[in-house]
Amino acid sequence: VVDAKEQVRSGGKIIDLKWIDVNKGDHESPDMRSRLVGREFREAKDDTLYAATPPIEAMRSIISDAATVTKGASKGNKEIMVNDVRRAYFYAQTTRCVYVRLPQEDPEYGAGKLGRLRLCLYGTRDAAKGWQEVLSEHLIENGFVRGKGFPSVFTHPERGVRTLV
Repeated sequence: VVDAKEQVRSGGKIIDLKWIDVNKGDHESPDMRSRLVGREFREAKDDTLYAATPPIEAMRSIISDAATVTKGASKGNKEIMVNDVRRAYFYAQTTRCVYVRLPQEDPEYGAGKLGRLRLCLYGTRDAAKGWQEVLSEHLIENGFVRGKGFPSVFTHPERGVRTLV
């Protein structure tokens, strides 16, 4: 939480927030989840905020590799695994100066204060790219090599693992 004057000095962007409520259960046994998301709208094209969506051919390459029996490999030793990281965007630091209007539930709401984002937030334009970079750097640090034809495909040569980001 910072004084609103800091935003004026820095020239950072201010975005609004919104609560998103989702029932992860059903009508008889509700399991409500709430998420605070940013409401940053695309005002202009900015390629620095772009996060690539892997082409379908990259997924086909992974599946083809898993389905192909290689010479000398024992039958059934390949697996396909899908992972979902909870709160993935919160692992990436922001690369821009972005402020949010505090929600009404915050004790400092309406007191000339803003929140300055240090980590990415769902609904901000750079969140997907930030998460993609954090995960890619982690894979490379752990011995994976980025694909040339499909930069979203990583291979670990020693372990024979391929993954798609």
